[in-house]
Amino acid sequence: MSHSTQTPTLHIWPPKWGLPSIEPSCLAAALYLQLALPGRFSIQECTNPDMSPSGQLPYLTHGHHTVASIASIVKYVACLTPTSIPPAISEANGLEPTFSADVDVLLDPLERAQRTAWIAHIESALGDLVAHAFYFLRANYAGVTYPTLSSFYNFPQSYYVPHRICQSYKARLEANGLWAIPAAGEESEGKKPKRFGERVTEKEDPKQTFKSAFQRERVSLEKARAAFGLYVRLLGDKDFFFYDRPTTLDLMLAAHILLLVEAPLPDTLLSSLLSSSYPSLISHARRVLTAAKPTVSVLPPVRYNLSALLPYPSLRAWWNEPRLPKSEEEKRFDRMRWRWMGLALAGSVAYWFIWGPEIRLMVEDDDDDDDDDLAFIIEEDDEDMDVDVGEDDGEDEDGDGDEGRKRE
Repeated sequence: MSHSTQTPTLHIWPPKWGLPSIEPSCLAAALYLQLALPGRFSIQECTNPDMSPSGQLPYLTHGHHTVASIASIVKYVACLTPTSIPPAISEANGLEPTFSADVDVLLDPLERAQRTAWIAHIESALGDLVAHAFYFLRANYAGVTYPTLSSFYNFPQSYYVPHRICQSYKARLEANGLWAIPAAGEESEGKKPKRFGERVTEKEDPKQTFKSAFQRERVSLEKARAAFGLYVRLLGDKDFFFYDRPTTLDLMLAAHILLLVEAPLPDTLLSSLLSSSYPSLISHARRVLTAAKPTVSVLPPVRYNLSALLPYPSLRAWWNEPRLPKSEEEKRFDRMRWRWMGLALAGSVAYWFIWGPEIRLMVEDDDDDDDDDLAFIIEEDDEDMDVDVGEDDGEDEDGDGDEGRKRE
């Protein structure tokens, strides 16, 4: 596989709350590239997932290559060589180059298989918990998620794009039973706001309150305890899962834990559980962030624009392609092309006026029957072609319509 010597660019959701991104996969991808390609890549904020080949962020662009999904990005970056990317700043200054694009280079085949299995479990179990906390719990969505996403967009996208993103998680959470459970502070059907903001005060049913709290405890916290406890036992008293350096498994777990504890969520169900019962996971996540927090330059954000409405990636690429100054030969070619098009158009118009047929429109009135006849007369080369359209069809059937018709 041939690679371009251009700088790889990682497109991710914008940063927030002191983290490189607001989405677990984007955050893990940024941490991975910092460990794999320190000083050799750039980050570009992106708020339009439709620009990705998979329709989801993150994705990586490197020359003519575009790679989507965190798994594909890890696989692509691991195959890079020092000659396929520009040198780091320290190498440009003459320091000894150090390069290892594969973060998991020390893992043996068995450890790599275990890493792959645990990552799949993290994306499923912890990914559901993060989506549940950010998009289902009403207090969190209204107080943090929706305002954060809205701040990334201009009018009118700021009104409907956050809801579209929220709905994209609904099917996933429903399948795992994390969408239909009642959240703390949710209102029942009988307590919905009435007209003019008036609220009908009703006495809360203790049984219903206890039932909602029990369901929330059983479903949400039960799943969280099972997932967190598993990785606490797997981590043990070690700093990282394998050896003394972070691997892809550490990055994926840290990305999910950091979002739960660093985001200022009003509903602290999961963050309180982590702080009280699983502090080792928080320490591990912050240790990984310290070792792999990106320090590269961040390019201007890519937001929704008119080019996003173009249906095909090739058209969008042409629209966004920078216009370089044209050479004299290219300018001469453009002038000759426009002249040829002008001559072709002028020749067509001249032919029509000089040798084209003559069209005359004649309307004949019949005073006796008060009927009008419309005649199109096309003359060409001394031959006349007459086409009459009469309105007295009924009279023609009886033989009387011929009196009001004139022919040349």
